[in-house]
Amino acid sequence: MATTGRSRGPASRPPRRPASGRSRATGRAAGAAPGRVAGSARSGWRGRLTSAVTDRRARRGAVLVSIVAFLTVLLGSTVAAYYGQRQDISALRERVSAQEQDVAALEAERERWRDPAYVEQQARQRLKFVKPGERSYTVLDAEPAAGNADPVTAVVDASTPTAPWYEAVWQSTRTADAPGARR
Repeated sequence: MATTGRSRGPASRPPRRPASGRSRATGRAAGAAPGRVAGSARSGWRGRLTSAVTDRRARRGAVLVSIVAFLTVLLGSTVAAYYGQRQDISALRERVSAQEQDVAALEAERERWRDPAYVEQQARQRLKFVKPGERSYTVLDAEPAAGNADPVTAVVDASTPTAPWYEAVWQSTRTADAPGARR
């Protein structure tokens, strides 16, 4: 038997596979008697190959996860800004439509004020204007409506209907100090 000077122990590395697809170790082991050395070299090589493939898959998976995490962080703020801007745009569109309605109402009022009959009607109602030769009468109600009454005099009148004058003055000063509270 010829020895090549290489030791075949458990610490030795398996030979590389040639391009033909057959392993040198299996070719040598086939010529020699099958033994423990050839079988252990084969199982060690396959184990290391499996662990190398597993390591590569783990590295690829870690790289893929890190890329996905990076893209999530990168695109997360962009997507949030996009949705925020879309909400701002919709709010501004609603505001513009409300302002357009206001403009339409103001233009309609402007058109009413261009009519001389409407101007005359408003002058008679609001300013009590009359044409020359007409008489104006203003009727005062004996009892004003509940919504038109002055709150200070209503409190004074309701609390002291038959009180002497100095109690009315005292009540008005108390009411002036606390306008929201009734005493």
